[in-house]
Parts: sequence; C-alpha cells; structure tokens
Amino acid sequence: MSLSSFKITIRQIHLWLGLASGLVVFVLGLTGAIYAFQDEIKELVYKDRLYVEPGKSRLPLSVLLPIAKQAITEDRKISRAELSQSPGRTYMFRALKVDKKAFGYWNYYQYYDKVYLNPYTGKVVFKENAKAEFFTVVLALHMNLLLGDAVGHFIIRWSVVCFVILLLSGMVLWWPKNWKFKQLKKSFQVKWNAKFKRLNYDLHNVFGFYSFLILMIIALTGLMWSFELTTEKKGKTLSDTSQALGMIPVDQILDQALKASPETAYFLYNFPAAKSGTVNVSAYQDKIRLYDRQQYKFDRYSGELLQKGVSFGQLPVGEKLIAMNYDLHTGSVLGLAGKILAFFAGLIAAGLPVTGFLIWWKKGKTAKLN
Repeated sequence: MSLSSFKITIRQIHLWLGLASGLVVFVLGLTGAIYAFQDEIKELVYKDRLYVEPGKSRLPLSVLLPIAKQAITEDRKISRAELSQSPGRTYMFRALKVDKKAFGYWNYYQYYDKVYLNPYTGKVVFKENAKAEFFTVVLALHMNLLLGDAVGHFIIRWSVVCFVILLLSGMVLWWPKNWKFKQLKKSFQVKWNAKFKRLNYDLHNVFGFYSFLILMIIALTGLMWSFELTTEKKGKTLSDTSQALGMIPVDQILDQALKASPETAYFLYNFPAAKSGTVNVSAYQDKIRLYDRQQYKFDRYSGELLQKGVSFGQLPVGEKLIAMNYDLHTGSVLGLAGKILAFFAGLIAAGLPVTGFLIWWKKGKTAKLN
C-alpha cells in the first residue's frame, strides 16, 4: 500500500469513527471541563453548608450518626461519612442506593441524600437531595449520558475507544508531508485571519495536535475505569459475626484511624452493607490529590483493625499509576495547573467533533487550503 493510499484509508476511518462518536465525545469534553473545577466551585457556591464557626472540640461520631440518620430518615441507610479534619468544616453523611440495571438517570438513583452536620454542636446545617444537585447530574452525564449504567456506560466505553483511535489517526493525518518551514507553519499555527473553511480546519488540526498528549491520558484513564481495571479486588477480610452484638463502635474505629493517620485532611468512613462486611476507612492526606491515601479495614463488631493498606510511597510503579488514575484523569495530579490543563483539554475535546463535522460537511477534506 502506498503512502497516499494509507492516508486515504486512515482518513476514512477517522471520518466514520468521528461521525459515529462525535456527539458523545462533545458531551464528554464539555462535562469534563465543567467538572474539572467542581471542588473549587462548591467551595464558593456551597459555602454555607460546608463551613461553620469552629468550636473547641468535635462531638463523638456516635452522637452525630443518629442525628444524621434521623435527618435523612430511618428507612434510608447511611453508607458513608466524609469527616473533614480542617477546623470549621462540616461533616457530611450520605445515603445512596442505585439500581445498576435501570434505564435512565432518575431510575438509576433510587435515592441519593446528603446531610451536613456541624460537628461541634450536632446541628443539621443542610439537607440535600443529591441526585438533583448540579454536579451530580453533570457527573452522571459524563459517565453514562443520564441513561443508567446498563445502556449509557456501554455507549460511553466504546465512544472513548473510538476517541483514542481518532486521536491516533488524527496524528497520522496531521503529520507534515515535509518538515520545511512553510509546511510546519501550517501544521503548528492557526491562521486566524483566514476564511472560515481554513480557520475551521486549523482549529481542528492544530488544537488537536497540541492537546493530543493530555487528551490521550484523559481517554486512557477513562477507559481504565470503564473496563474496571482500577477496581480493587474484594479481599477475604471479614468481620467476625460471632461477635454480632450492639452497634458499630464508630468512636473506637475513628480514634484508631486518627492515631494512625494524624495528618489526614479528611476521612471517608464507609459503613458495611453485609453482616460480615468490614468498616473501611480511607485517610486522605491531601485535599486535591486523592492518590495519597491510607486505607484501613476494621471489624464492624469489635472495632479491631484487621488490615492496613500499603501507603502510596511503598507501592510498585504499576500500582502507583493505578492509584493515580483519578488524579491523572482530572489533572489534579499536578494541582491547580493540572486542573486548568484538563479544563482546556475538555473544551478542545468538545470542539474537535464540531470542527471535524464542519470540515466534512463543507467538503473541506478535498479542497485545497488557501
């Protein structure tokens, strides 16, 4: 096959995969850009529910948990608590139940409630129907197009596979025929004063090149989730059901976690669903980078520490990359600078299907550029 025939084949693959997945990629890019700064936006918009006047000491978790249960309603089981260790921050308790086989967003979430408590006084600061919250909807749109896991997740997964192929084929099509200055200028610069057809082509071609590496990282880390390559295998560590008396010793468990990880930014305290399940506590050492965490498993009846996870610094390189998957996907691995890169990459990703469609629609792929 000659070089020209090869490029024609690649162009056809690029075209048809782009038409097939373009709308989904547009949605993914736009929602990804919006979600990139969700933490920072929440700090401003939801300030009244996230912050309280600091007190002398926080109430025991055993006192706060019943208050949260009553606020959420007794028939909805609290599955997680987010316990910030920063002074003046509320505690958040979550009750969540989903139907993974259901079709549609509102059927997927059977309920999703959050209650924010003042940890110093026990006062209910805010009750939230989280499935109607803006960023929850944005995330669901990003993960399953509001169609539920069974249908939406399938569409997202294979659209991202198409996007990876589009990025690679796009690089082949972008590659200059020769590396002389005039040709390189066309490949690396947008001709802003050109007519619409040329400007649109440059926006697709040049911006696609500059965002290639970032978009490839975002796409591949997204596929890691989609194909469940980051999912931790369920261990055989179980609670001793022969001790099944009374309530979970939440204060004892949290006290152990605090002593083991005194510099923690916040804890995610996960309550077990099964009778033999363990209380899983994740101690996040950083507010932005989620990979830096220490995980613990406790017996739900005795409060005994059953398992302590390996710290990030001690993980092998491959497991470090898996632990960093979320932070690589969102850009938070580089802090604020990484989030900014992810934001603009998301906007470019949303723009590529639009400019690509216009190139095809205007038959620009066969026209000579001026």
